[in-house]
Amino acid sequence: MKNSIEPGTILISKPFIEDERFDKTIILVVEHNKNGTIGFIINKKTTIELHEILKDIKLHNIKIKNGGPVEKNTLFVLHTYPDLIHNSQKIKDGVFWGGDIEDVIKGLQNNEIRSKQIAFFMGYCGWEPHQLQAEIYDGSWIIHKIETSRFNDTINWSELLIEIDEEYKVWATAPTTCKIGGGEIHLN
Repeated sequence: MKNSIEPGTILISKPFIEDERFDKTIILVVEHNKNGTIGFIINKKTTIELHEILKDIKLHNIKIKNGGPVEKNTLFVLHTYPDLIHNSQKIKDGVFWGGDIEDVIKGLQNNEIRSKQIAFFMGYCGWEPHQLQAEIYDGSWIIHKIETSRFNDTINWSELLIEIDEEYKVWATAPTTCKIGGGEIHLN
C-alpha cells in the first residue's frame, strides 16, 4: 500500500485509536498541502436532516453526516456537480467539495442535483502541517485508496478493515465494550 496522502485518499482509524472522536471512522481527505490536511468523516451520520439547516429545502430524506470535530456548526458539501455548484474545489475523479450554497439550494429545488451525488457534513477534520504524518507514524491511521465516488455510500468500518487485510478481522469484530462481573470496561 502506498503511504502517501493526497486528495482522494481515505484514512481508516485503527482499532482502539486513543482519540474517541475518531473511533471506527473513515475519513476522505479533500485537501493536503503545505498548510495541512482537511478531510470529512464519511461513515458517521447525524440525526439532523438538511431541511432543518437550510429552510429553503423541502426534501425530508437527506441526512447530514458528522464531518469531524472542527467547526461543528458549519455545513460542508461533497458533490459531483462542478458545472452547477460554482467555486467548488476538485478532489479527484469528478468529485468536488465546497461551492456556493445558493447553487446547491437552487439545484436541489430544481431537481438538477440528486441526493446520491451530494453529501452534507457538519464539521470537518483538520490537521496542521506534519500532524497527520505523525499520527500515521504513531499507528493511529491506515492509509487506503477507494473510488472517490463512494463518498456517499454506506461503508462499514469493520468490513473495510477486513477487506484491506484479513489480519484485522480479530480487531474489526471485537466489541467496543465488554462486561466483566457487574461492571463495564470500555476497550477504546
